[in-house]
Amino acid sequence: MTRDLGTDRAADFEESPQVKIRRLERTLAVERRFAVKSTRQLHRVIARDLREAEQRADAAEKRARRAERRAERAERELAELKQSATWRAGRAVVALPSRLKRRRGSA
Repeated sequence: MTRDLGTDRAADFEESPQVKIRRLERTLAVERRFAVKSTRQLHRVIARDLREAEQRADAAEKRARRAERRAERAERELAELKQSATWRAGRAVVALPSRLKRRRGSA
């Protein structure tokens, strides 16, 4: 019995249920492995980004502490300078002409 080329039926090419189940189980296993790898990769990327953000935050905090220390040091130096005799004498020299100008009414 010879078949002609266009007379094959779809049923002739169907997989048996056992073959179909094995194929789908293999596909499912592959997809699960891919999902696990993808999840691990995602977690690695998130962890790396988090570490980098923490490092940037730490560096910003250090810069802020340094700036605060510089500002405090500058305020202390300014307070010491204002208490010095040289500062007071300089203020008196500058203040006297300005008072005279105000009394004369010229600006």
